[in-house]
Amino acid sequence: MRLLSPSLLLRASRGLATRACSRRDAQYLRRVSDGGFVLPAANPGVRLEPGFVDEAEEEALAAEARAAALSFGYDYDGDRRAHVLNPADGSIESTREVVNNTRVTGRPEKADQALPPWGYGDDFDESALPPAMGALAGRLRGSGLYNVGALRDLTLNLRRDSFFQLDPHLDPRLDGPHVFVLGLLSSVVTTFSPSDALLGANGLPPRRRDPSEVGLRSWSDLDIDAMCQPRTLLHFAGDARDSWLHAIRPGVEVDLADGAAVCDWWGQTDYLVRRSPSRISIVLAFAEG
Repeated sequence: MRLLSPSLLLRASRGLATRACSRRDAQYLRRVSDGGFVLPAANPGVRLEPGFVDEAEEEALAAEARAAALSFGYDYDGDRRAHVLNPADGSIESTREVVNNTRVTGRPEKADQALPPWGYGDDFDESALPPAMGALAGRLRGSGLYNVGALRDLTLNLRRDSFFQLDPHLDPRLDGPHVFVLGLLSSVVTTFSPSDALLGANGLPPRRRDPSEVGLRSWSDLDIDAMCQPRTLLHFAGDARDSWLHAIRPGVEVDLADGAAVCDWWGQTDYLVRRSPSRISIVLAFAEG
């Protein structure tokens, strides 16, 4: 891997045939190191389209996701932790565990998995998608913003109890080079974190693993936080797809006037974004156009 200085680590996407990262994207991207906005030259390939669907479309998509979960969903662990904020000094003092995710995917992931009719990869059948999801895929392809080819994967994640934690990971390469996540029903902060290999090549330590450290400082000082409001379409490609992991921090539980709430912090720990009780994510992966 070519050695980069830390200042060049946060470089632009490698030029996939899609719209350029812009200052509009920068409004929703903050560095965890200092809370500053991530300008296009430092964007590794993350793009956001707020309000990509309207409220009626959100409702239709959520209904289709719930129906698919009843037929093909399985409980998916790994989303168990929420930090508790000490109101006296703002420190994060403990975690508690909740299993909260139902998943639907055509990608074979376990032996007894019920596979949805749309399939996966080279065998993906877009005509088998429910109507609103099929329309979403068509809108993405016809938007003129992204040069995408065949749809190769559609995965649904239905999370509840405001616990949306997602460990840092790269999606399988076979999914395709363009990944889109449409979030429904709740805001969330999605974090992009350089891989350990990329950090090590730049003389930096590996990602933090201790939950309390992650809760206060994120996984690395080079992490980028993306603000994803309900109905926002998140796209990542290039370096953001291949060498930056994406994740969702466990969230911070705080006491508010109307009761306890789980929040994300965005860029800095003093900027809290309240989560709704439930969130559905629709993940679509496309081949290059």
